[in-house]
Amino acid sequence: MHKMALTRENIARSGLKLLNEVGLNGLTLRLIAADLGVKAPALYWHMKNKQELLDEMATQMYRDSVADRRPPASAGEWEGVAHGARALRRMMLAYRDGGKVFAGTYLGDTSLVGEHPLRRSIDAGLDAGRASRATFTVYCFVIGYVIEEQAVRPMPGEFDERYRESAGEAVLGDADARFEDGLAMVLSGARQWLETA
Repeated sequence: MHKMALTRENIARSGLKLLNEVGLNGLTLRLIAADLGVKAPALYWHMKNKQELLDEMATQMYRDSVADRRPPASAGEWEGVAHGARALRRMMLAYRDGGKVFAGTYLGDTSLVGEHPLRRSIDAGLDAGRASRATFTVYCFVIGYVIEEQAVRPMPGEFDERYRESAGEAVLGDADARFEDGLAMVLSGARQWLETA
């Protein structure tokens, strides 16, 4: 049997596949090596440690979602920010613990970041630093929301019963509707904050 050449992408894709089976806590370089048909030390030529693996997995998630994150050409700037937020959530929800994997990781391919969604306003005089703080706050809301969402519902159709008795409607209600409410609050606050500069 011919073995696939080991690359950072192949290792990351194996990690993402296994993530849905074992979750973040169960994911190890040894498990990925077994999935790829190699011994664990072979992976260390490509990844120094688990954090580097997570960085590469997050980069691969982001790379795979580029088309979905691109807003329609007709979208206004803030519609584009909202579109990107929804796409970021979908990207993370596609994997068990996707929010935890993505949080705090380093994207190894800076070309994936793309144009600032408020570029037109920045070109028209909006302070670039403030614009970046505003959009980063939206980004942080999405990641935090997904981490909490996946604590209750690790994968579609799954539910952690521990939350049934202790959590209220704010946690157990329609996750999509709650996300949209939160996104609207954060976007409204970000826009208002930028207007008070």
